[in-house]
Amino acid sequence: MLQALEFFHNKICEHLPKELLIHLDEKRVFAFEKESDKNIKDLKTCLASTVKSQRHWGEQVPISWTKLESALRKLQESSNIYPFGELLTCVLDTPDLGIKNEEELINALTFFHETGIILFRPKIKSTIILNVQWLVDAFKLIILDETHVKDIQNLEQFKKLNRHGLLSSELLIKLWEKDDFHQHKDILVDHMKQLDMLAEISKEMWYVPCMNKQDYSSATLKNCQVSSRLCFSFKFLPFDIYHRLVVSCINNLEMKPWEREDGICIYHTVSILICTDRIHRVLIGIRYNNESTHTEYPYSIEIQTNVTNPREINSHLTSKLKKDISENITLLTQGFSSWERHFHVGYRCKLGPFGGNQEGRIIAEEDLNGTEFDCHKCRECHVVNVKSILCYWEVRLFT
Repeated sequence: MLQALEFFHNKICEHLPKELLIHLDEKRVFAFEKESDKNIKDLKTCLASTVKSQRHWGEQVPISWTKLESALRKLQESSNIYPFGELLTCVLDTPDLGIKNEEELINALTFFHETGIILFRPKIKSTIILNVQWLVDAFKLIILDETHVKDIQNLEQFKKLNRHGLLSSELLIKLWEKDDFHQHKDILVDHMKQLDMLAEISKEMWYVPCMNKQDYSSATLKNCQVSSRLCFSFKFLPFDIYHRLVVSCINNLEMKPWEREDGICIYHTVSILICTDRIHRVLIGIRYNNESTHTEYPYSIEIQTNVTNPREINSHLTSKLKKDISENITLLTQGFSSWERHFHVGYRCKLGPFGGNQEGRIIAEEDLNGTEFDCHKCRECHVVNVKSILCYWEVRLFT
């Protein structure tokens, strides 16, 4: 047990920002031995205590909801999904449940969704996923199952998935053929899109970002005019937030991955998406900044627009991009409830392509309030022309 506590303090606590330490407690540290029940009882007690501390625990709910939950669990025995319309009809035809109208049913299903019992989208009211594990198992086959490599016919498609994160409809059917997943392909894919697990590139192709292993080179933007870099800096940033942002931009902002002769320009830590005007492109990158000037906010998601030379960047379009992406990041990080501010907005002090030699340092947005700014964070002090940085993102300041 002493070893476990040492690992907890030296390997975990030492590398986490102080804001997260309030969620950790050495009383929840347990040491286990192979094929032994040692500490199992204490672990179960701890799990029970943790569950009871959740915000929904002890919350009073109508008796009708508990009856409905029992009915849903009964349905789960024979089906993983169920149409909302059929459930509404069934509920209204069963007076004993005590649910009298559609609104009451939606409220109950929304509560069950929030507590992880089912998956339900009240705005769409289409299909309810009764068995959440069923959807998880379907996704696990996409990101983990390599047994189909033995099938020569699908080898090339598997390489695209395993290296670039590109999933074809044909390969998806192959992955799901042994289970009942393929019968509900459209419903499962739709829910995965809504959960930002994958992005739809076309009706026959999806992007699964967690599978992408490609390295990015700044040479990709050769012969391009680039904007300054808008930065969202974090004290702590799960990689999944970056993945979900890219997926959300494709699914919800009608962007598509930029495609060149040598392939689609989406990489492990960088994605280049083409905007709806088919001229402007937006680069979304994630970075860990280990310089001493970034110790408080070492993680950043960085946004940079670009166009092919000799075109000029339209600042009205990029200022709207800033608004849309800021709203998406705010939505994706709203679970960071322990922090007053989820992220800080800033800009790189030097102009240049993402990943290039002229990286510069991140300057907080509130510090760029004059016409010039003396940057002392870089190795060599220099003067930043504020307009040259902000003109791409704050168009109203300079029109």
